[in-house]
Amino acid sequence: MASYVTLSDQELADLLRNGNETVFKIIYDRYWSKLYFVASKKLNDPAEAEEAVQDIFLDLWKNRESFRLKVNFENYLAVAVKFQIIKRRAKRLRRSVIEQQLGTEAELEHFQSQNYDWSQYDLDELQKRLSNIVDMLPPKCKLVFNMSRDENYTNKKIAAELGISEKAVEKHVTQALKVLKSKLGLSLIFILFLS
Repeated sequence: MASYVTLSDQELADLLRNGNETVFKIIYDRYWSKLYFVASKKLNDPAEAEEAVQDIFLDLWKNRESFRLKVNFENYLAVAVKFQIIKRRAKRLRRSVIEQQLGTEAELEHFQSQNYDWSQYDLDELQKRLSNIVDMLPPKCKLVFNMSRDENYTNKKIAAELGISEKAVEKHVTQALKVLKSKLGLSLIFILFLS
């Protein structure tokens, strides 16, 4: 195993593509705890975080023959864990809320069924675009959206803190998501939602 330590990520990716289990174990051992830390912090559920990380590595192994590394494993896996978190957090939302705020159930299922290559996105750049668009929202809409997104407040909690109705909260969140959807597209909302 020692001889693999000096190999570049691209060389490791080539060996992985050829089904080298030792290389897969090296990648797994090197990144598992980092990915678990991020997933656990965002999902607030150790068991689900472990499952998310396992799914990342399972997908990597299953798709090894067609796997192409564009930058490095750290970048690829950072994007992969963000996508896993997004997928799992989205599943927690009630279907009625998803349909009301993000579109039809068919549209959401279409998005989830796509095999997007998230490594092509520069997450820092997308985060800047998201922040710029959110900054242009009306003040109350921006405040409600940030409480919902950054603080993970429920509509009920936001309504209580701001002294407005839950319907008003829903209206602000829906308005913000419509603006984001029109400016960024649905797929980018998901990739940025937890970054």
